[in-house]
Amino acid sequence: MTGCRIDGDSTCKGMRVLTLENEFLKIKSLLDKGSDIIEILYKPMGVDFMWHSPLGYRNPATFVPSCSRSDGAFLDFYGGGWQDVLPSAGGKSSNRGAEWGLHGETALIPWGCAIEKDSPEEVVAHLSVECYRYPLRVDKWFVLRRKESSFTIREKLTNLSEQDLEYSWLQHPAFGEPFLAPGTVIDIPAETVVVAGPPDFSPSSRLPAGKKFKWPNATNKKGEKVDLSRLPAKDVRALDLAFLMDLKEGWYAVTNPRLKLGFGLVWNKSIYPYVWFWQPLGGAWDHPWFGRTWNIALEPCTSWPATGLADQIAKGTAAKIRGNGSIELEMKAIAYTGLQGVKRISSEGRVEG
Repeated sequence: MTGCRIDGDSTCKGMRVLTLENEFLKIKSLLDKGSDIIEILYKPMGVDFMWHSPLGYRNPATFVPSCSRSDGAFLDFYGGGWQDVLPSAGGKSSNRGAEWGLHGETALIPWGCAIEKDSPEEVVAHLSVECYRYPLRVDKWFVLRRKESSFTIREKLTNLSEQDLEYSWLQHPAFGEPFLAPGTVIDIPAETVVVAGPPDFSPSSRLPAGKKFKWPNATNKKGEKVDLSRLPAKDVRALDLAFLMDLKEGWYAVTNPRLKLGFGLVWNKSIYPYVWFWQPLGGAWDHPWFGRTWNIALEPCTSWPATGLADQIAKGTAAKIRGNGSIELEMKAIAYTGLQGVKRISSEGRVEG
């Protein structure tokens, strides 16, 4: 194909799907479930960057759970891909009388969508949602231009009340096979790694709970050196969660050196000063995956730890939005080729190998 194309009329398991496409990329967003990005396909190589859970994508309007979960419905409906998480990132929590399960509200509810521009040179879609239990509205724009192997996400968070409100906001992109493989390289200008502690700590973690290291070097429970910037061989069966912080700039790059194919993300680190590094590398035993997944997620976030908004407020990392105020954010996602690793991604999305 030549130029851009946009389509908001297709469906997946009865859910509306937004598709944006140009010569290099095809992006699909699941509008009736959180605006999840369920595909970022690099067309010249036929490789999808996103991870897809063995549970598949379930329609919240028709799926009947066998019973309610104490931590909310997120895991029942988590099919992989990329979620936009508000107003509480992490475990079940509450604030100002509002209660949330795992990963808040916006990743579970339908979003509105209007196509604002449809031309061969550029396509733009405007998505929007309002939280049910907290007076926050999110407006999100997907922008894809002709002959570019990148796309832009602009977001505006608005407080619909007169009260100043605490919140945490997480971008949750998960990457999987065939893009990921042992030896995949992770580049990020972070200084510090903090391993999750209880109750987020997993018994199958290879890293010691609560320990702090200098990125990318860590020491596992056996006292062995671990390079967190390289994905391990598949005989390492582990589930780790760590927080990357003290960022010099807001970007990361994930590169498969065998394919010489990579995915980069760049953002304003004043909005997202932390990155959650989730690593279910064949060691996510028991519910919900029972060891059936090998993937990672690198998740820019306003806050940490992963125990929800109340704990983030107590730790002093929760963000705050003024009454009737708004906050604007721009991210750029980039597909690149021909590199073994990345030295830097500029704010304009230029990748330096």
